[in-house]
Amino acid sequence: MGVRYFSMDFRTFFDIYMRPRTGRRLKRDGIEFCYAAASLMIACSKSDMEEHPDERETVQDILKQAFSLSEGTVLRMLEFADNASEESYLGEITHLINQQFTPPDKRFILEKLWCVAYADGRIENKEQAFIDRIASEIDMSSEDVDTARILAQHQRT
Repeated sequence: MGVRYFSMDFRTFFDIYMRPRTGRRLKRDGIEFCYAAASLMIACSKSDMEEHPDERETVQDILKQAFSLSEGTVLRMLEFADNASEESYLGEITHLINQQFTPPDKRFILEKLWCVAYADGRIENKEQAFIDRIASEIDMSSEDVDTARILAQHQRT
């Protein structure tokens, strides 16, 4: 078993590192956005009950490339995301996203969820249902979901 970076519970971590301070608006280049996106991507990878190694690798690649994060930061973020991807926490994360992030930020997350779902070469019904549910919870339309899916498909080719 590797080094364990994440030692506090989800709620404590969420309150310290993710919950916006009074009057402060979160941005896509902020660490809060990275944690939220990582949590949803890991939850997506688990949604079909078979977390494929290619899906986890895709999450790591997205975090490194889209956010310019170091390997160590990505590993700590993934440890948090494993904990935060539990069903009981997803509502808090989607609420944060819905309240704090712009429609383009939300579309970015949907696109990355599709990238994770496609990583193993197939889309399972449970993955589709998970993405549709998250889209609904963050007030995104079916058109947004379809556009994000097409963008993710084009990234695979």
